[in-house]
Amino acid sequence: MNRINTPGQLGERTALNRDGASADFDHFVRGLLEPSPDDVALDLGPGLGRQMIPLAGVVRRIVGLDTSPEMTAALRQELPGPNVEVIQGDMDDLADLGLDGRFTLVYSVYSLYYATRPARVVEAARRLLTGSRARVVVLAPDVGNNDGWFADLGELYPVPADVLEVPRVCRSVVLPALLGTFRSVVCASFWNTIRFPTVDALMRYYDACAPYCRADRRTEALEHFRTLVERDGSYRIEKRTLGLVGRP
Repeated sequence: MNRINTPGQLGERTALNRDGASADFDHFVRGLLEPSPDDVALDLGPGLGRQMIPLAGVVRRIVGLDTSPEMTAALRQELPGPNVEVIQGDMDDLADLGLDGRFTLVYSVYSLYYATRPARVVEAARRLLTGSRARVVVLAPDVGNNDGWFADLGELYPVPADVLEVPRVCRSVVLPALLGTFRSVVCASFWNTIRFPTVDALMRYYDACAPYCRADRRTEALEHFRTLVERDGSYRIEKRTLGLVGRP
């Protein structure tokens, strides 16, 4: 699954998602994170820094942990100040990395489902927390996310089972882990629709979603989605996000 996240592909997906939706999602994320100048934050899987870079201007210190050397190198080129650090490492090894400093905020935005054992990551994150405002925040795809998109792809070829399972991981694995680890858990949902006005825009998204969008079936996919865009005037992908906040 994590092969999807090359810097080029992630950057393209992020740009298309932002073009197709309002800024409400970023507002939703920020509302759950509740960053403050006293926070020392740890971003699990920051990618290209969509959350990490803006938060660097608010919090006292922020550390990003990413398993990809290519992603880490790309993000380091964008670091805005001395209070920001990026470490290459696997969140599955979070308990054994010996991270310097105690954190008031550990968060994962659309990344925890890449872990082999998300529940273990939650437990390790809890042990890194300190302070009265300590919290772990997880945002991940929720049930119903990409349903229509996956169904349309499924008319062309089988979508890998691990991809189809992603929208259920947050409720079936992460939420029980938080409930078993924290005294307080708050849940919030966010729904939005990404609209692609042309088949060319949609195929850019298709190309950015390799490997589950198969390059060897691109020509067939182009004709398939061209028919749908011409019929409906655009193509829409329904996004469903579950946000969880655990506090000791």
